[in-house]
Amino acid sequence: MRSLPPLTRKLLRDLWRLRGQGLAIALVMAAGVGMAVMSYGMMRSLEATRSAYYEGYGLAQVWVPLRRAPDSLARDIAAVDGVATVETRISGAATVDLPGIAEPVQAQLHSLPVTLNRLVLRSGRIPRVDAPNEVLANEAFVQAARLPLGSRVPILVYAKRIELILVGTAISPEHIYAVAPGQIFPDNRRFGIIWMAREPLSAALDMRDGFNEVLLRLAPGAKEAEVIRRVDRISAAYGPSGAFGRSLSISDRFLSSEIEQLETTVRILPPIFLAVSAFLLNILLARLIDTEREIIGLLKAFGYRNRTIAWHYAQLAVLLSGGGVLLGWLLGGWLGRGIAGIYQDYFAFPFLAFSAGADSYLASGGLALAAVLTGAFTAVWRAQRLPPADAMRPPAPSRYSNNRLTNWLVQRLPDEPSYVASASSTDNFERMIQLVFERGQRADLALAFAEARDPRIARELTSLPGVQRAEGYRAVAVELVQGARREREAILGLPPGAALMRIVALDGSVQALPPNGALISSQLARKLNLAAGDLVEVQVTEGRRPRFRLPIARVVDVPLGAAVVIDRRQLNRLMQEGDLVSGAYLMIDPARTGELYRALKATPQVVSVTVAANAVRGIRETVAESMGIVTLFNTLFAMLCWASRSSWRSPPCPWGCCWVSPCHAISLPAFHLTCS
Repeated sequence: MRSLPPLTRKLLRDLWRLRGQGLAIALVMAAGVGMAVMSYGMMRSLEATRSAYYEGYGLAQVWVPLRRAPDSLARDIAAVDGVATVETRISGAATVDLPGIAEPVQAQLHSLPVTLNRLVLRSGRIPRVDAPNEVLANEAFVQAARLPLGSRVPILVYAKRIELILVGTAISPEHIYAVAPGQIFPDNRRFGIIWMAREPLSAALDMRDGFNEVLLRLAPGAKEAEVIRRVDRISAAYGPSGAFGRSLSISDRFLSSEIEQLETTVRILPPIFLAVSAFLLNILLARLIDTEREIIGLLKAFGYRNRTIAWHYAQLAVLLSGGGVLLGWLLGGWLGRGIAGIYQDYFAFPFLAFSAGADSYLASGGLALAAVLTGAFTAVWRAQRLPPADAMRPPAPSRYSNNRLTNWLVQRLPDEPSYVASASSTDNFERMIQLVFERGQRADLALAFAEARDPRIARELTSLPGVQRAEGYRAVAVELVQGARREREAILGLPPGAALMRIVALDGSVQALPPNGALISSQLARKLNLAAGDLVEVQVTEGRRPRFRLPIARVVDVPLGAAVVIDRRQLNRLMQEGDLVSGAYLMIDPARTGELYRALKATPQVVSVTVAANAVRGIRETVAESMGIVTLFNTLFAMLCWASRSSWRSPPCPWGCCWVSPCHAISLPAFHLTCS
């Protein structure tokens, strides 16, 4: 020790003396570095897994839903410039009658065999060619419904009852996120994917010598938009809706949204923690330099140069925080591997390995070092600029007098109630459920019909056991165009004075339907740059595909639900059709749900049944699971904040505020990360 240079000995003594404060700074820095490694690594891992899965198992790039088409259409589509592979298939909706589940279970049927959207067999075997009733089902559905292999699964397809035999489970790149139509959270117990032989499925759907869906892979360099335009022109006579690309498929949209949330997390959270650690380091060095003014003066008197003294304190700053970088790397890798396991359960991937990459570690370390040097700069600059004569005098007292800037900052700093509110995500979702399902969607059941029908069917539904009220709705798939901006959405047409489905704003007010024009959500309005009074071009993507211009009557902040809502009679006029409905909302007698469910299972025109109570339960279960993760994060970060704050004997802020506020502010972004 004595053989070391004087400044090196002083550096080691300072490190030991400041070990408590150094640990606090290192812990906060570890949180920032760990969050950066975890989020960026998870984002990269999801993107790499998605790409490998899509390419390895031949996910289609374009889907072409049809009503019924002859084999000649497939040949015409194959001749389109840019199309490399064409595969036709038969798809349809079915109702599954499972023991132990009273309400109708929905299923999406696809025909076998497949060359695009290839399956990953998870258990059992592939159905035999000579056994038309053998089927595969997606793994999550089989596990949630507790169906052993060999189970007999009765389904209802257009009034035809078919008994299937489950021989295996599989997953598909097309259904990474398997969610029923109209839902936002998976309910694996009540919605499944079933793959069965083409011949019996075509017989059930009356599709012999035809098909109702085309899957496309494009040639390298082909422009997706141009291919879709040409395919739409060729297939327009066979409806019902236009072709769409991979980015608009349900699974890919949810997965892309999750990746975007991770990207947001990388941009927001790590800088907060690194800024806090830089702030702490600046305070620590400033105090240290104030207490060592005489020492600095003596060092300069003995000939030590300014840059030598500056380098001494810069070394101290780097060493105090260096452990935080190493700990952050370990923390980020550990969190990333844990969250990868959660994602693999949430999304049906056959594999998902967390891999942040060396550049993620180096980039996070570089950002941390930049934060350290930034935080230390002012204090180090003061040390090297301090003249020997001034260093021998005590520092001038700090000024704590009121001024406009100080008052302005203090008034805008988060207070303790704000920190408590940041952890109220669960209450916010309960408020959303209240607005959406109690004040807005007051129907007990939502039914979807196989095709648009006369509204008298809604009145006929009231004759079913337990149905107290029925209201028909019309839903139309469209593309909204505003200049160069395009968005695929659905227009919901509600009857005048609708009571079972109402549009409720975030402030709790019920929005009346305008006689002319549409209500549009504020989220969609921002995407299309629309305001009340504007006209938006609507291109219908089903049926005869009419085009019209729709006036925007009002922009509404809605918590959840349809993005464009108009009077049903107005929608029927714009569609140039008679008075038609796509489905119905039902209010039912809870005491007769069993009878009603049995009747609906035998109703051929009803292809899907959504139970509001199950949707609410699914939201609450997802939120509870997500909030468990958020609680873990908040607990860990709160421990870091407590450890950091307890290492200081006096408040570091001259206004007496708590510097740990950024730690409390992570609740909402963290929730978005896990619950997008």
